[in-house]
Amino acid sequence: MVSSEIYEKVTYKQIDNMKHALGFDQRKVRGTKHRRYEPYRNYFNTGERDVYDWELLVSIGFATKSRENWYHVSDDGRVFLERVTGVKFLPESD
Repeated sequence: MVSSEIYEKVTYKQIDNMKHALGFDQRKVRGTKHRRYEPYRNYFNTGERDVYDWELLVSIGFATKSRENWYHVSDDGRVFLERVTGVKFLPESD
């Protein structure tokens, strides 16, 4: 479990980047009481200006890196996004 102190260090840009990595689209959220979203991907290929933000996410455990400039939202990152958005992120569809 990640401490709330770490939550406070995440920027809006990093949150948007993580949502983008999961292909998050508010229009595709299902449910009213139990809101949920099924991502169709989990990757972000950065340009030079986004590397720093993603490396910080990796250092706090909200992302992983699979190769140069290629990042993925981790399980802890999903939990964080669920708390921020109020939407349950289901496993990616195959």
